[in-house]
Formats: sequence, structure tokens, C-alpha cells
Amino acid sequence: MSFSYRSIVMLLSVIIFASLLKLAFFAVPKDNTAPMLNAQEVRQDLYALLDQIEQHSAFYALTPDKASPQLKYMASLIVEQYQDMTPNDRFAAEITKLLNSLKDPGAQVHDFDDQSGDLPLTLRPLNDQWLALDSSNSPINNDFPFVTHIDGLPMSKWVAASQAYLPEPAKQSQEMQLPWLKKLNLLREDLGLSIKPYVLITLINDDLQTQQVTLALPSHEPQAQLAASNQEDKTQDMSVFEFITQLSQFERSEFQDVPHQLETVNNTTVKLKISDLYAFELDRDLQQELLKGMTHPLLIIDLRDASGFSPKLLSLLSRYQDADLNNTLAPNVMGFAHYRRSPELRNDYLQPLNFKPLDALEYSVPRLKSLTRNLPSVDEDKFSPWYVRTKPAVTPEGRNRLALLVSPKCRQECEWIAYRTKSWSRANLIGEKTSGDFARQSHFKLPNSGLDIRFSSSLTYDAQGKLLSGAGTEPDIWLPQNSDIQWQGLVSLVRSAKPKTQIIQTSQPTKLAQAKLN
Repeated sequence: MSFSYRSIVMLLSVIIFASLLKLAFFAVPKDNTAPMLNAQEVRQDLYALLDQIEQHSAFYALTPDKASPQLKYMASLIVEQYQDMTPNDRFAAEITKLLNSLKDPGAQVHDFDDQSGDLPLTLRPLNDQWLALDSSNSPINNDFPFVTHIDGLPMSKWVAASQAYLPEPAKQSQEMQLPWLKKLNLLREDLGLSIKPYVLITLINDDLQTQQVTLALPSHEPQAQLAASNQEDKTQDMSVFEFITQLSQFERSEFQDVPHQLETVNNTTVKLKISDLYAFELDRDLQQELLKGMTHPLLIIDLRDASGFSPKLLSLLSRYQDADLNNTLAPNVMGFAHYRRSPELRNDYLQPLNFKPLDALEYSVPRLKSLTRNLPSVDEDKFSPWYVRTKPAVTPEGRNRLALLVSPKCRQECEWIAYRTKSWSRANLIGEKTSGDFARQSHFKLPNSGLDIRFSSSLTYDAQGKLLSGAGTEPDIWLPQNSDIQWQGLVSLVRSAKPKTQIIQTSQPTKLAQAKLN
């Protein structure tokens, strides 16, 4: 078999290109976080953290006289407690508690490998009790379905310990508590309990009879880690042609189709799940699904995990709003915001959050002063001038209903959707209180632990000058968050909800469905 000159050159070019790609992978430094930190590294990371908070945190700048000594005191306790080698996951947990003292719902700690022992069962809240479930979501003991004690301590103690790792608005959220309640050994250390390879569970039934069960904890064996390391080495030693084959088959998850389509609950109700608000703005098919759902007497939208700053969804949902006839000073103003000043930030920092300078309103000076008279006075050296966000220019229409599922994971633009729809007479919020996370975030890495730290660098206020950041929006109907929602039951909750005050509307053409709920 003979090859032409062009075929040989083409084949060599492909091999050289593939080799360069593989060399590039080796050349990029791996961002491995340190598994253990010594006392000096802990102090250095804490110093860097406090410095970043003082320079960039919007919540810190609200009350620096109170926040500064509190943060320094908590940092000194960490330094005093961890004089020897400290596991990276333990240090990350302490940083989480320190950040929560800011009461910032956007404060987060990422990029650490949690090696602490996990609780070998799933907890699910049911009224004031906790179900003990196995990996298939079945009770570990059908005759004794509820757990009352872990290692001899009542569940209330474990819940209180888990709340230390949650920001203020999310402390009462059962959904947010569950991941931390799973971290058994972490909470054991906080409660002063010994670390054991097993856990003692006390179960109870409806007749108040109890039973104790001992469960082994999942082990992190060195052999398993070695096997994973060997498997990684095998992956790195793949041939060039295998590498080319895998490269050709590679598909990024964000380009895959997301099966969020309109689903029927009953003959008057449909539901739709929306998680990525950026993707929604670009997805014409999903927008059409939403518009189709808006023609039904009741549309349920699941926004429990929604995030992103695109305003498209709020604009479409504004057809459900009431006509605002009360605010004659600035009927189109939705809220205000400002950001923490920093040399590296441009004056359009809040533009992705759909805010614009006050001058863009083109109001007279007296009207602007009257509009902003309730905004708090701020230190101009720490905060930018005020920015304003206006309501979507959408005319209300129809008499049908909207129900939105929300949770503390409803963030960014989803917070605006929850806040706006809360006052609409034809809309009901269902779920748990949101966290109040409206802000843009400041990101940085700690030098030794490699932890990725994030916190809010902007603050949001309503049209009357009330701080919205960190406040959260209460649902109209409280519903604990779990994966087993009974949708027909949820429709019954909406039907039985207390009617909201109707706002007199000007006559508008009715374009949406007028049918009553069954």
C-alpha cells in the first residue's frame, strides 16, 4: 500500500498536533490543594483572607467597626486551636464558619476534598421528625422509621451544630442543613465526640418504642486511593491515537440538550423546570415551552436551583403582575444597588446585573433627590455611586395563575423573580425562604490551602431603600424541599392558599387562558 506525499504530510501533521496537545496538558501546572497545613500556613491563609474581606466584601463594609474585631477574634481562635498539622477539609470548615459571621448569603468555600466520615444513611425531615433512609430512599427499619439520637445525642444537637456552617438566612432551611448533617466526623469534632469507624443510631416508632442500630462508616482505604491513582496513571499513558479518539468524542456538558420540557400535571395545570437563566435566554425552544405553559390556567415553574443574571424570564413572567397604580414618583423603578469600590473594578461593574446609573433615568434633579431620599448614607470611599434597575416594560394580561417553587438555592436573578412575584395577586411562592443572594461575587484563592473563596461585592436595595441582600423572600406556602413532590397535592395547596389582595388594574386585552382550576 503506497501513500502520496500529501497523505504522509497530513498524517505527520496530525501526529505532531496531537503530541503538542498532550504536551500542553503536561505543561499546565496541576492545582492540587495541600492535604495538610502547618501552623504557619494556617496563619498566612487567615491573614490573606482577612485582607481580601476588608478590601472587597460589601457586607464587611456595612459594619466594619463590628465585623473587624469579630473576624480577628475568630481567626485568633483558629490559630490557637490548630497549632500542629491541620487537614485541609477541617481548615475549610473553619473558614466557612468565619465567613458566615458576615451574614453574607453569597459567601462560599470551594475546591477542597472533604475526607471526613459521612453518615451512612439519608436523613429526610418529616414535620418535626427525621426519617432514616437507606441509599434507595427506603426506611432502614420499617418498624422504627424515625431517628431521634446519633451517638447518644439528640437530633436537635446535631442540627444546631450543622447550622454553624450556614449563612444567617439559610440556618432554618432543612434543604441546606442536610449536606452538613451528613458530615458526621466533622460534627463529632465540633460536639467534642470521639471519632469512631461506626455510628450508633437510635430509632423510634409512632408508639414511642425505640431501637438502637450500629452502622459502619464508609471507609477511605489507601488501597482504593492507590487504585484510583493507578487508573489515573493509565489514563495519562494512553497512546496518541487513543487520545485523538477521545478528543473527537469529547462533548462538554453545557452543550448537551437539557430535557426541561413542559409536563402535564392535570387538565388545567402544567409544570416546567428552569435552572440556568443564562441558558434560558438563549434557548428559544424553552421560551416557547414557557409561553405555551402560560396559556394554561395554572403554570408551575420549578426555580429551586435557578441562578444566572439574565432578565429574560422575569420579563416574560411580568405578564402575571398587577398594574402598579400606587407609585407615581417612579413607577418603573424596581430597586437600587452599589458595589464595593476597588481599583480593578470598572464603573459598569453592575451592568451584567441589569443596573444602570441614576442619570440614565433622565429625571430632574429634584425628582432624583426625592426618589433616593430613603437610601442609606454610605461611605463614598468604600462604595460606588447608586445604580438603579427598572421594571420590565410589560403589560399585565390574563387572569390565570402562576406558582413558583423556590429555595435558598434560588440565587441572583432568581432572587429578583421571587421578590417581584411575592406581591403579585395571581402568583404564589412555594418552598423555603430564599437566601437573599442578589450580588456579584469577588473570587480569590488562598495561597497555601488553595481554597477558592467567594463573597458578595455588591448590595441590593428595594425601591424604598430597604436592604434586600441577605434578607431573603418568604414563600406564600411553606413546603420542605425534597425530591418527592406530589404535584397534584401541590395544586391543591395553591387552590386552598389565602387569596392575596387584588390590585385594581386598568382594562387590558385578555390573551391568556381564562379557565378556572378544577
